[in-house]
Formats: sequence, C-alpha cells, structure tokens
Amino acid sequence: MNPAPRTVRAVRPDEWEEARELRLAALLDPVAHLAFLEAHEDAVARPDEVWRERTAAASEAGEGRVRQFVAEAGDGRWVGSVTVLVERPEDEVRFGEPAKVPQTHLVGVYVRPEARGDGTAGALFRAAVAWSWSVPGVRRVRLYVHEENARAAAFYRRFGFVPSGERVPVPGGSGAYEEEYELPPVAGCVVRPVRSGEWEAVRELRLAALRDPVAALAFVESYEEAAARPDAFWRERAEGGSEDRGTWIRQFVAEAADGRWVGTATVLVERPGEGPAPFGEVTEAQTDVVGVYVRPEARGSGLVDALLRTAVEWSWAQEPPVGRVRLFVNEDNGRAEAVYRRSGFVPTGGRADTLGSGEARDLEYELRR
Repeated sequence: MNPAPRTVRAVRPDEWEEARELRLAALLDPVAHLAFLEAHEDAVARPDEVWRERTAAASEAGEGRVRQFVAEAGDGRWVGSVTVLVERPEDEVRFGEPAKVPQTHLVGVYVRPEARGDGTAGALFRAAVAWSWSVPGVRRVRLYVHEENARAAAFYRRFGFVPSGERVPVPGGSGAYEEEYELPPVAGCVVRPVRSGEWEAVRELRLAALRDPVAALAFVESYEEAAARPDAFWRERAEGGSEDRGTWIRQFVAEAADGRWVGTATVLVERPGEGPAPFGEVTEAQTDVVGVYVRPEARGSGLVDALLRTAVEWSWAQEPPVGRVRLFVNEDNGRAEAVYRRSGFVPTGGRADTLGSGEARDLEYELRR
C-alpha cells in the first residue's frame, strides 16, 4: 500500500481538544486494555485543565521532558500519535524499571484503524526516535508492550527494537506482564546532532575523514584545502549544522562513551527554487545525505547504519514533507554502495559530477517514503 499523505509534527500548546479527542478514541480501541494504563471512563472524567497542561508540556514550548508527535492527514484530522518521555536515573519513576542511564520512553502509541498499514506508524516512530537521539546524553530508547499484544510486538521488532529481558507486572493485579523493548545505541555510541559550539570537534573529524585512503572518491575537498580554512569557517559550519541554529542542514555525529566522535553524516534539505542546489537542479522536495564517514576502528559495528537511519528519520520528519532521501556514491566505491543498499537505498540511474572531475562518475541512490 502506498503511504497516504501525512504530516508528522509535534503538538502545539493550544491543541488540547484535538489531543483529548485522539486519546479518547485510542481508549475505545478493542485492544486498549493491552496498550494503555488508563480506562476511557477515567480519561473522560478529567477536567479541561488537565488536557491543557498535558498538551502544553508535550509541545515544543514545553520544558523538553516530554514530546508528543501526531500524524495529521491532509484535511487536518489527527490519525495517530506517540509520546516520548525523557527519563534520567535521578528522576521519579513513572512506569517500569528505573532508568539506569539517560533514556527516552515511548508511550501512548496509537494509529486510527483507517490509517493502519499505510506507513503512518512508521513515520511516527521515526520522528520519536530522531527526537530521542537529539536529546543530550540519551543512551537508549525504550518502550513496554503487553505480553499478549503480538501485533504491537511484531511492529516494534520490525523497527529495530529488541526485548531487553526486563518485564514488569501490569498494574491492577491481573497477573499479566509488560515486556520492555529497547533500541540501544550502536557500539556504545550515541548518534546526535552537533551543537553550535562544537566547531573544533567538527574540524577534527572532517580532517580525519579527508585523510582516509578513499577520501578522493567520497569528498569534494582535499585535506590541504580543509586544513587551510580559518577557524571562523568551522564555527559557521558547526553552527549551521546544529540543532540550535540549523534549518536546511543538520549534521549528525556518533559520540563514543568517552566523548570522542567516531562517525558523522550531514543532511541537506532541498526544495525546488529554494536555497542552494550543490548537485544540480532540484525538481522535488528532498534531502541529500553527504559527508558520511566512520573511523576505521568503528567500521563493521553497524554504526554507519545508525547514522544513515538517523539521517533518514530526520528527513521524514521535515515539514513540509520531503518525498525522498538521496545521496551520491562514486562508481568505484563499492564498499559505500553496499552500505547504502543495505540501508534500503536503490540506484535511480542518475549520474552527477559531484567531485568536479569533469566526468559524471557519481551514481545517484535514493530512498523513497
């Protein structure tokens, strides 16, 4: 089934009535008793002020401890939702095992029956996971699923979640259990956006990438050119690719437990007639993944897949939506081609001269919604 046109976005502070309506619809679902901890009757009885406070806290105007994402159909109707809670070891436990590391917890997952199977749930999860990894310090993403909710468990597994081995009793004394699933960072790393003040780390990793034996196949500039750039250039680059300031560009890095950066990927948002078009005419809304690099010691760990997954998740979360994610790979770079194919990218047949060699030797790959 082709995905229906949906916009996935964070709730806005004043949308409490829509948030309430969707929550009440979720609690009327036939499997609500397996998925939610409150009853429809309890939710209906809550005063308006509770819904106002809940929605405001979960919006981008909140304190950043919770974020609710909704899938909005073309007519403005909400057809799905997921909420992300930020949990740290020092926090009060809301549900489940206490956090041992900074993490996020996905709750309140719901898609209306008419939107199931059309990609809406996946789009919501991509937005939730992308936001999770953008929260400073977060080491994993978790959720709980009722032991009898096989449909939900199958979806979570397809998305990359795995059972952690932990489980907790369902409140109420029924004897049933909720099983914990987790999406851990790869190779002990956290994938996150750069921050505006991290220009020195941005420069160091870029220079390391340009010293790679296949740098000539993968990057537009040479090591000598990059090394000669002034500090102001790197400050501007880090700021432009950060979550603090960046709008049409986002650089993601893989940060090891000791704080060292071991990989990176950058995403450019391209729309027809808007902004720069470094790789030729832009005919549709899309993102371009560039500057992909993983240090030799971290290769083979799945880290590049995690970087690409994060880049794609961020791409699908753009508003207005983009229709595809693309990248270019040199025809002689078979190792990179294999990585991109493994992540779902396919060749379009297009070619470009991204390196300025005078020959169109760079193959275009794309991933569509």
